[in-house]
Amino acid sequence: MRAIFVRFKDCEGPGILEPLLREKGYRISYQNAYDRRIQVFPEMHLQFDLIVLLGGPQSVADPNEQEFFKPYYKLVQSIAAMPKKKCMGICLGSQIIAKSLGGDVMVGDKGPEVGFSEVKVVDPSHPAFSGLGATSVMAFHLHEDVVKLPTNAKLLLEGSMYPNQMFSIDNRIFGFQTHLEPTLSMLQVWLQVHKEFIAKGNGDFSDLESKQKQMFGSANQIFRNIINL
Repeated sequence: MRAIFVRFKDCEGPGILEPLLREKGYRISYQNAYDRRIQVFPEMHLQFDLIVLLGGPQSVADPNEQEFFKPYYKLVQSIAAMPKKKCMGICLGSQIIAKSLGGDVMVGDKGPEVGFSEVKVVDPSHPAFSGLGATSVMAFHLHEDVVKLPTNAKLLLEGSMYPNQMFSIDNRIFGFQTHLEPTLSMLQVWLQVHKEFIAKGNGDFSDLESKQKQMFGSANQIFRNIINL
């Protein structure tokens, strides 16, 4: 099995996802979309079993960025048309998925959502939450754009500031507006790299290490479940 991570920012990598995929036997590749000299991997949806679109500072809501995003919209649409292919999108990646499949993306009316908060498990019986045994999970936020879900999407995690935090389509395409994947070292880098954006919000960054550890426990279970679907 083959998986590819599409990175839209050099410091926004797969975090805990990569070792989970390697453990399952996936061979891993990367596409660095932030380097605009690089073309989209040809027929990516035919070459890989799982495609993961990661986060980044670009905005799907920006009309000036639509030419940049067009190949990724087409990619997601191609994946959706192939029943045996899987796709995950995180933050920006989830917005690309939503926009590609009939949803929409807009700037949130409450300003940036940053830092840690609990998000609600909407349907504990969903297979993504098998063995979780919790009604909420710790999550990390770093976004201002928000998604309107495609009509065939199922909401899985709900936030108090912005509700649409995780969704699925046909249990093989998953979007995470929130971040569950960061390691502690990733978060420490993000606090520096994104400090100007973070300063625009009013989030919880206390007890970074303990909250990341708490987040890891539930994220590890959720990602394992999705990989095994």
